Amino acid sequence: MAKRCKGLNSKCFLFTYLIIVSFLLVLWLNRLPLMHEDLREIPVDMQSYISSPSISLPSFSLDIKEKLALTNDWFVDKWTFVYFTHGHCLPACQPSLEKMNELQAAFANSDFQFLAVGIDSEHETVDELAQFLDSNSLKLTAATASSDEIDTLARSFIALFLQTNFSDGSYQIEQEHHIFLVDPKGRVYATFKPPYSSATIRAKFLKLRYFYAKTE
Repeated sequence: MAKRCKGLNSKCFLFTYLIIVSFLLVLWLNRLPLMHEDLREIPVDMQSYISSPSISLPSFSLDIKEKLALTNDWFVDKWTFVYFTHGHCLPACQPSLEKMNELQAAFANSDFQFLAVGIDSEHETVDELAQFLDSNSLKLTAATASSDEIDTLARSFIALFLQTNFSDGSYQIEQEHHIFLVDPKGRVYATFKPPYSSATIRAKFLKLRYFYAKTE
């Protein structure tokens, strides 16, 4: 026969209290994902390119020139345009690289930075990617990492690419040519998809930055 708890100081009461608190804690933890829902009211004309909600990036470390490392902190307090690419992407990537170059000329101040992430790290070093960019008069920061690290980062950005290996040892990389925007908090804030022009991206960014100032 079950015994009733007697008094606030009884072991039975304390045990019941701990069970209730634990149950409420589990419920609260299960609700945490809901707390990350996007509560912003995004204007209709911006919904096609603003990430909702903004995408936090996992911790990463990319190789850049001179054996230095680029980590999440590199994005902080800057607006960063990011393009995933490789040194054998021409001619498919030519329009996107030109747009990155034009954006860099348009936003030529310390508030902006431009990053090219190498997706062919199995065959291409960061120095080779940087040389490819330099030979095409592109002043983007080149970075790459192990294939696993790049795959993880690409999934966070939703940057899609596919490598096909052929029996003769050659291979081909197909990719989407999206240009991504990372905000000063280090989150993927917007994605610009072809067809685009540097003028339309600039116009969208100016609206986006005003919206960002009001909502962040």
